[in-house]
Amino acid sequence: MTVNSKTKVVQNNDQAHSPHSTPVTVFTGFLGAGKTTIIMDIIKSMPKDYNIVMLKNEFGDAEADSALMRESHIQVQEMTNGCLCCVLVGQMRSALLELKEKYNPDRIVVETSGSAFPAPIAWQIRQMEDDGFHLDAILTVIDAINFRGYEDTSYTAKMQAKYTDLILLNKWEMVSERELDVVIDHVNDLNTDTPKVRVTKGSSVDPSLIFGIDTKLFELSNKDGASNNEKDPQSLAHQKNEVDLIEVSKLASLASVTEEVESVTYFQADKFIAFLSQLSPSEVYRIKGIVRVSGLPSDIETTGGLGQELSAQPKQAPRSSQINNTPSFYILNHAFGRYSFTPVKDYLDSSKVNSNDSTSKVLRVTVMGVDLRFLVKKFKDGLSLQDSEYKTYWARRV
Repeated sequence: MTVNSKTKVVQNNDQAHSPHSTPVTVFTGFLGAGKTTIIMDIIKSMPKDYNIVMLKNEFGDAEADSALMRESHIQVQEMTNGCLCCVLVGQMRSALLELKEKYNPDRIVVETSGSAFPAPIAWQIRQMEDDGFHLDAILTVIDAINFRGYEDTSYTAKMQAKYTDLILLNKWEMVSERELDVVIDHVNDLNTDTPKVRVTKGSSVDPSLIFGIDTKLFELSNKDGASNNEKDPQSLAHQKNEVDLIEVSKLASLASVTEEVESVTYFQADKFIAFLSQLSPSEVYRIKGIVRVSGLPSDIETTGGLGQELSAQPKQAPRSSQINNTPSFYILNHAFGRYSFTPVKDYLDSSKVNSNDSTSKVLRVTVMGVDLRFLVKKFKDGLSLQDSEYKTYWARRV
């Protein structure tokens, strides 16, 4: 499909609404499903004259993806420390109005947190029709590798798969055809009728499939009669009931604080990767944020990025000339045992007081998973954390 035809398809599909109304496309999907990567590929594939801006909701306060997107010249506003469908409910209106006024976008893409229920978000957008917005579609990204692992334990994952206009099957190349068939069977048990599209790594989803859907899901006329589990008490406290959080914000230190906590101004790649490799995917679902590392392969500057997996025990050790021994900031993207380091060339830590490394942060990440209270010591020892450098939020599962 050529650039011109893409523009034509998008414009034609939006004709059902006022030309002054901004379409909003919502992406949902459980932790680590790959929503951000898919969205970035779509935005990069669009014509430069089609202005897409992004509203992103994330756990914790480490705005890692925002740094990456801004380097790719993608306009993004991030809402952290809460979920759009509950804790931050109501704040989305202000954010959408600000994006519309500031960027005059042709479309706004909303990426929800991994714990978000679609209904409250959809209703908020539908209530803004008089403000010049309309809900175009709700899309759900399914992680073909891990969906079966959290399907039985996550009420959220089930709701995301059940209430959507299109299911995007991600990471399907990393499982066998038999395993993929089983995943699709499980998804079909939740949602038989919704179309399912395979997303190939490194390529964009055809915009004609996802833009201009003009969804009929969660119309306001049906809100009062929403007995479809969207008013279930479990859904109203989903984030607190499903996922444990550990927020880490580690300052660089030129001297040991205690005998137990050694000085750290950056992490050595081999030791850091060895630490990540010890974490069980059944407990640690996700780690995302910024880390200062020395010793990663230099070619990650050109071949890395989201989706690039590094091995803690490479088949062939890289030559020293291939190693970047200069401490540098990277986005750490760890999901269910797989991880990537994406270089951030111009990362500016908002907490940095001056140019001295002793006052900057070397690690700012959010850890998400289950039973993390039993892993606190492992994280403290492995990352040389002081008690003041992390906060914990434990789920109250019912």
